[in-house]
Amino acid sequence: MDVKRDTANPTSNWSIASGSRVAAFHSAMDIVAADNQPLPTILKHPGDIHPGPRLVPFNRYVEENFVDLEIEHVWNKFWQVACRVEDIPRIGDRINYDIIDNSYLIIRTGQNAFRAFHNACRHRGRKLCETKQNGQNIRCAFHGWTYGSDGKLDWVPYEQDFPQLDRKHLSLVPVQVGTWGGNIFINPDLKAPPLEQAIRPLAEHYTNVPQEERYTASRILVDIDCNWKTAQEAFMEGYHVLETHTDGLPIYASVATQIDNWSDGLGLVSRLFTPAVVADAWVEARVSPRECLTIYCTAMKLPAPPADRGHDLADARRYAGEMLRKRVEGSSGKDFSGHATSYFIDQGRYTMFPNFHPFWGEASPRWHKFKPLGRNPGACQMEIRTLLPIPPSGEYSLEPRTYHVKFGERVFESFPELGQAALLVDQDLVNLSAVQRGLKAAPPQACYMTLSNYHESMIRRFHEIYDQALGIDVNV
Repeated sequence: MDVKRDTANPTSNWSIASGSRVAAFHSAMDIVAADNQPLPTILKHPGDIHPGPRLVPFNRYVEENFVDLEIEHVWNKFWQVACRVEDIPRIGDRINYDIIDNSYLIIRTGQNAFRAFHNACRHRGRKLCETKQNGQNIRCAFHGWTYGSDGKLDWVPYEQDFPQLDRKHLSLVPVQVGTWGGNIFINPDLKAPPLEQAIRPLAEHYTNVPQEERYTASRILVDIDCNWKTAQEAFMEGYHVLETHTDGLPIYASVATQIDNWSDGLGLVSRLFTPAVVADAWVEARVSPRECLTIYCTAMKLPAPPADRGHDLADARRYAGEMLRKRVEGSSGKDFSGHATSYFIDQGRYTMFPNFHPFWGEASPRWHKFKPLGRNPGACQMEIRTLLPIPPSGEYSLEPRTYHVKFGERVFESFPELGQAALLVDQDLVNLSAVQRGLKAAPPQACYMTLSNYHESMIRRFHEIYDQALGIDVNV
């Protein structure tokens, strides 16, 4: 195996000249155990589902009939993030959540109480909420029909002209609503199991790092010309790092990525865990721990390590963790002394079916969400929320900047202040539209995926759930 790099720029242009197999490598557990610190909670609970080989046809990514199938069997049946609590901070605040043809109104009715309804007036169907609003009641802008925050019909202009009107049967139609980690979820299916079951074991893994103690510091909306499943699957495996994110090879052990799929609750949660500040197996023979640390600090804009630090793996990781902890504590005013090195540097990325992707740790304090854009199976929107700790004062901006990256644009080129995270997303965007075009161009005898046994097992698990939800059996 021959590794090449541009020595003038040590954070880019790593490539593999030959060799396709990695004979031996350290596991994620080995790398974290070498820190000689308590194992993070998220690694103490291994997954118990190991998806087998699965035929995944391309038609679910490109054919319009799947849009209606997904509305009926996915978006009408599963819990999905509609917004965060800080989006509607005051009693009476409300906001709309739209997904394809569906629209929902979410309203704060108390200090920690929320309701959600189908976003349509019971008179002639006008949408009641199309942007963030506030008020003691919900008033239709067409004819003035007015509802209370409980959804009950309160007032009808010229009511004597509606002798047949029965207020009891003209309330707004409710949907289930629940909260976890500062996120507000809705589920249109009133008979669906509660959110507490759907979210397991995610909630247990975040017990020591409560996400409700964070706020939205920035929000990025990225329009992508590919199917929503195509887009999110790029973030459900580390297998593409070798080719797509070569600049990450010296500092992220993608080959050592640990994948876990759980049956807990409703069996909707999976996770990948990639150790950082350790060279990938593809290049580890050419990258010393000290060099790895130096490259990582450059990429993350951390202070350069002093001469006596980073000469072994454990100390390299420890130094990076110390610097990131110092940065987080300095910006938030909070004490993070109870957390191990892994929490500050490693990548833990969860997936909750169908489209919620929260990250674990301070290296990437954010979540991703992917949803279709209208009825076009070849268009979607990725939402990236950066979530920072609420400072001890409890004060933070309720109006975070929202960045909108339109079709064909690049995140970093449009908003360079977003830094390293934007560069990584841009590297993935280069692939996604080409993938969508390739899915449509594939001949009939080759229009299905070939997924790896382990590194793409989160995608396998996603399609197990997807097929079951849609009543599809293509693997008999």
